[in-house]
Amino acid sequence: ELARLAQGSKAQHKTGTDTVFFKHPKSLPKNKKATYARIVANYRPQKADPYRIRITVGGDQLIYAGETFTPNADITTAKTLFNSVLSTQDGRFLGIDLKDFYLGTDLADFEYMYLQKWIFPEAFLNEYNLHHLFDDKDRILCEIRKGMYGLRQAGRLAYVKLVAHLKTAGYIRAGITPGLFRHTTNNIVFSLVVDDFGIRYTNVQDAQHLIDHLSKQYTCTVDWEGKIFLGMHLQWDYINRTVTITMPGYVKKALVRFEHVAS
Repeated sequence: ELARLAQGSKAQHKTGTDTVFFKHPKSLPKNKKATYARIVANYRPQKADPYRIRITVGGDQLIYAGETFTPNADITTAKTLFNSVLSTQDGRFLGIDLKDFYLGTDLADFEYMYLQKWIFPEAFLNEYNLHHLFDDKDRILCEIRKGMYGLRQAGRLAYVKLVAHLKTAGYIRAGITPGLFRHTTNNIVFSLVVDDFGIRYTNVQDAQHLIDHLSKQYTCTVDWEGKIFLGMHLQWDYINRTVTITMPGYVKKALVRFEHVAS
């Protein structure tokens, strides 16, 4: 994660294609506020690499007056789609996950955050020549030029970019249901939640068309078995036209959340 962020500094700012540029805190613009960074560890089984380590932005400390709303589908829409798969002749379900979904959008107005020196291995600081960019509080300033996790506007910007890309291949929003899309000519229907697609299809060629189009701008992880969507584990029986849905760990987490003591 640090190596990905540092590419701008290593390139000596000759390109504008990187997410973050490291600078000395004194270079913070007077009209800007720098926020904190969070290191987040998570397990996402639907990802190609399920063990996720991310540096995210403390967006609650930044002021953004633009639109941040993203119309995502919900579990009710997903379950309705599951029923549609089972009731459609030759219906099948697959999942697609987009890698680094928030990270490819340009920011019209740069944002800033601090990283502490203890985060960086010494070998890393030497390789990227970063020692001179820390202040007396051992902070380095990150100038954020593209979307990052935690920015209020990142989700909206990524969504608008994705919808525009989908439209060029005939994938449009289906009526007024948030996060539900269809194709203008073929039988594809899908539910979109951030970067996760739950897709109903009736032939492989249509499904491959969507995968190929998304792959033009994104790195995709494709789950042809449709095993996981929105945390729901799915076991499809296309012969008997049934699906078994489970959510492993859901009850245990709920007991902890509501502080319920089992009798």
